[in-house]
Amino acid sequence: MAEIVVRWLDAKGALHSGDLPDTGRKGTISWSWIDVLAPDEASMRELELQFDLHPLAIEDSIHQQSRPKLDSDGHGFFMVWHTPERLEDSDFVVRELDVFMGDGYLITAHELPVDSIDVVAADAERVMSRGQDWLLHGIIDHLVDSTLPIVDELGDRLEDIEDAMLGHPRRTDLATLYGVRRQLVALRRIVGPERDVLRSLARERDVLSEEAYRYFQDIGDHLARVEDSIETYREVAAAVMDIYLSAQSNRMNEIMKVLTVVATIFMPLTLISGIYGMNVLRGMWPPVDASWSFGVVVASMLFIGAAMSIYFRRKKWW
Repeated sequence: MAEIVVRWLDAKGALHSGDLPDTGRKGTISWSWIDVLAPDEASMRELELQFDLHPLAIEDSIHQQSRPKLDSDGHGFFMVWHTPERLEDSDFVVRELDVFMGDGYLITAHELPVDSIDVVAADAERVMSRGQDWLLHGIIDHLVDSTLPIVDELGDRLEDIEDAMLGHPRRTDLATLYGVRRQLVALRRIVGPERDVLRSLARERDVLSEEAYRYFQDIGDHLARVEDSIETYREVAAAVMDIYLSAQSNRMNEIMKVLTVVATIFMPLTLISGIYGMNVLRGMWPPVDASWSFGVVVASMLFIGAAMSIYFRRKKWW
């Protein structure tokens, strides 16, 4: 069941909480902030009737959206904002915040508690006294700030993986690298559309003041830096992958070089053993019937193998 927290300012600027007063009474209420935790269809339909919200926006708020967006309906807008949240296993999940904003109201809906909303709610009277656009700015600003540590952490993990790849790479390092690259791609899919959302706010001047929009542009600059960091780390991840592949290729080349040298050394020995394994006895040296012939053949094989090994080493072929 949905949990709804209502905060509203009266005409004198005093903050109240509890049940929403009759919005039809002019002069009683300045504007309201309705925060909906774990929204269900019944609660959202009730808000739709009370604030004349668009049915499609209500439908989107009930179901999880695949990407951030902003839809305007003429007298307000509906915004979907995604925020990554770190888990204990170094991965993250995406949390969605739905926002309805119009003349006299700001509605936030989210499935789980949002730390940014709790931080802003702790200073609700001061923030709400400036207007709903500043309240939205405070929430979004905190959400963007919470994304920065996640990106920096991925950068630190990439540095550790890079050091491992330059030393003695393991298969676990490769799996970790793939995990970091996957998270960077997921972050890019969040940050890119959110920059477009902030640009789209420029058209919502009916509910967004000029001064507040300048501060939203500052959030856009923060997102731009986050996106630049993500792109840089993606390039680093690609470079680390190249390092790993080059190390594996060099290791394979070293192994093949050693095997080739060993096979080359044994080629003349195989030739000699093959010749002496023939049934031709007349004219062979050393004589087959001599007691010392076997020792001479083995000694000649050892001499040839040692001589070829020394020659290859001086040529730096192994």
